[in-house]
Parts: sequence; structure tokens; C-alpha cells
Amino acid sequence: MSLDNDTYSTTTPTLLDNLAFKSALLSMMSDTGPDSETNDELKHRAQSVLLDMGSTITPVGPHGVRTYDLLYAMIEGSEKAGLLSGVRYAAAAIIVAYQKGEAFNSSASELIKLANDWFFFFLWPFRRAFRSDDFPQSESSESTPILHASEDVADAVPVTPRGSKFRNLISERDDKCVVTGTFNIQKGPYPPGTEGREGLLHATYILRRSIAHERSGSNGTIDIIKHLIKLPENIIDDLTGIIDNPENGMLLDMTMHDTLDIYMWCLHSTDVLHKYKLHWFRPIPMCMENFTEVHFQDHSQTGIQLPNPAYIALHSVIAHVLHLSGAAEVINKVYDAFFGKLDHTVPSENRASKEDFPIRLLLIELTTNNNHLMDTRTLMRLFLLGAGESFQ
Repeated sequence: MSLDNDTYSTTTPTLLDNLAFKSALLSMMSDTGPDSETNDELKHRAQSVLLDMGSTITPVGPHGVRTYDLLYAMIEGSEKAGLLSGVRYAAAAIIVAYQKGEAFNSSASELIKLANDWFFFFLWPFRRAFRSDDFPQSESSESTPILHASEDVADAVPVTPRGSKFRNLISERDDKCVVTGTFNIQKGPYPPGTEGREGLLHATYILRRSIAHERSGSNGTIDIIKHLIKLPENIIDDLTGIIDNPENGMLLDMTMHDTLDIYMWCLHSTDVLHKYKLHWFRPIPMCMENFTEVHFQDHSQTGIQLPNPAYIALHSVIAHVLHLSGAAEVINKVYDAFFGKLDHTVPSENRASKEDFPIRLLLIELTTNNNHLMDTRTLMRLFLLGAGESFQ
């Protein structure tokens, strides 16, 4: 699959909304019945499906993501993040999608739909929400920044009373950068010997407000999150209520904050509750080699909630899938081209989350060579994509 091919448009039905698919998925994910399979059994079945179907689902476009890579990465990424519920969900979804297409000899098509859904409703919204390099985040901003895209509105807002409370609680609980031990330069003075270890710290969100806003309307984003980390229904129904809770944040210095937001590193759980191993996806930055663990503690001694392990695991899954599948490079290409610092256009509501993305991807392909003129077929593709029609 290439995510910039003709198979996906505004009228392409999402597999995640298909009632038969959802019912079969929930049934297979259930681990309480006498015939229920273990995680390992489901994983091996799903991997066998991908190996068998590999030759029919792996064409690559110049700016696309391979279906096989993305589907495989959802299983592998969940496992690397230590999220067994995520392994079970990803494996079951692949098996059910394959089985759904068997009767009509369309298993490859169903697997492509599943990969599209995971890309557009999971990877794209989360990667988009964490592009902190384009504008300041609400927890440290004192004025309204320029909006670069409508979907960023939820995060690009001035400090609110709730946001200020979040920042204060995180600062009080963590006391210093949880990775590097850098002291908050705004709180000192500190005892002698701490000179040179002070810096500007950020109360960093694990889940962003824009993700919580995906709750409105029919959207697969929340369903994916719910299945991956088995969030209770009361939290799912009120995600906006947990965004500014201290369990959704950590105190980081500027470097660690920025690199977390672009998924250069994540946290892996250990046998000790609230203690994590630092995992880098790129060569470890200079002078960071000695920072290998994070142990969250309440330095306030007043009972402030520590980061929720489920939210940390979700961030870890996304990071692993982005890197294993190659999706991060594709998303960055589109984001940099159309939502960069000089792009102040505000597209219509929700278009960039699904409908607008294939058009932007196609435009990048067409403009890679400045001497390449659009032929009639290509112009028709753009017209039909923009009009919300499928094109075969």
C-alpha cells in the first residue's frame, strides 16, 4: 500500500466504523472465554497473515508508507512498549480484517483499509499534536500564538487557570527535570554546588488537548486509544477532564521537552512501579549518555498524582510505531510543507485529520520535480480527492 494512492478518499468507508468488524474484533479480543487465544497465539496468527499477504499489500509510493510495515509495527511497537493489551488489539484487528475479506477475495483491500485507519486516526493526530517546534505550548505561553492549522487550536491557546494549575502542580511534584535533574531556574536560589545545573523547565503534557477533542463526532481515534491501553469508560467519556491533571504530565528541561514531543525518546516500564528506562530512537545526544532512568516521586509530599503508566505506555507505542513503520518521515514531510512556520492558512475544520492529507501528499509528489507538469489523470485525481470522491 501507498498512503498516497487512489484507494483512500473522503468517501472511503473506515473499517473501524464497520459494525461487523467491530463486533468480531471485540469477540476476538476477549480473553475470558474457554476458547480464547493467548496474546502469543494471536500475534503469531497475525504475523502469519501478513507474511502470506505480503506480496499483495506492499506496493510503495514515492511518499507512502508500506501497509505491511505499518501493520507489523502496531504489533511490534505495542510489545516493545510493554503494552500487552496493545499487542492483543493489533493482532486481533489484523486477523479480523483478513477474515472479513476472505469471502469476497478482498483480504488485501481490508488490510489496506485497516492500515489507512491506523495512519489517519492514530499516527497522524498524535504526531500532529506533538509538533511543538512550530509554536509554543499552552503551559509556557503568555500570549496567543499565531495559528497554523485549525486542528492545532486546542493546544495553541493562552495559559488558562487549569493550565496554570497543571504547571504549578507538576513543578511542585517533580521539583526538577525528571530525566537530567536540571533545577528550575525560576524557583531558586539553590544551595552552593548547583550552579550550572539550572535551566528553564516545562510542565510537559503526555496527552495533548487536541487528542481529547477527537471525542466529538464519529472518530476512530478514541476507539483505538481505548483498545490499546484499556482505559475505563469514565475516562474515555471525559478525556478533556484529565488533560490538565498532574497524572498527564512531567517536568522536563527544554531539550528533553522538545525531543519527547518529536518522539526521539520514550519511557519503558520496569518491574518497579513509576520507574522507567529511557529509550532513544536516534543516537543519544552529547552529554546525555548518563541519563538512563526516570523514577517519578512526589517531592511535594502532599499527594500529587504521579504520571499514569497507561499514558506513558501510549506515548511509547506511538513512538515505536512511527519509527518502525517509517510513518514519521511521511507525516513530517506533509507537516513541514503545509503547516510550517510561514504557513498561516487555516484549513476547514477537521480536513487535515483525514480528507486533506492525501491531497497534500499528492501535491508533494507532483512538486518534487519542478519541471513535471500535471497530466489529465493527475488533475482528475486532485479534483476528485478535493471533491470527496473516490478515484479508481
